Amino acid sequence: MRGVLAFLAALAIAVSTLSGSAQAATEKASFAYHIGDGFGGVLNNTGNTAVAENGDTVTIKGSGTFDVVAKSATGGGTFVHKRPDGSVFATGTWSATGLLAFQSYGDATPQGLPASFFGGRVALTITGTPAGTTLALPGILEIECLLGNPPGGAEEGVRLLVKGVIHFNKSVHESGENVYVKL
Repeated sequence: MRGVLAFLAALAIAVSTLSGSAQAATEKASFAYHIGDGFGGVLNNTGNTAVAENGDTVTIKGSGTFDVVAKSATGGGTFVHKRPDGSVFATGTWSATGLLAFQSYGDATPQGLPASFFGGRVALTITGTPAGTTLALPGILEIECLLGNPPGGAEEGVRLLVKGVIHFNKSVHESGENVYVKL
């Protein structure tokens, strides 16, 4: 049953990632992504936080690239998983293993930024490795950047499904900043 629920949750994330507004554009390109890593000192570098239904939080930092046509992704970063009382449960690293979907919100010229900066929602397949272990936990990392023309209800942030373990399904408002740069 747990496996079925994990599969349904992954499917729901993938479908929600693919559905979008009429404003969304198809981009057939490669992009660099930055998740709460400061983007060279331009953005905050505190990471991006998401919360699970049980109150646990995960803070994620990272960077890499993704290619929309090849459905590939590179890069990775770090994570910190905390319990509701703020105690650290686990820290570790994550690596991007593929691209599930990219919904572009267009370039950032509406915000007065360079046309090479983009907003949108990206879903990456990842592998997480808690520090001090050899575990390779598969997951889906969803990253959202509100540059361009995002649809109503979109929220800057991240969400993380660690398959069969935990689902950090709600972004913590204004916890971090993300950006995509067209290569």
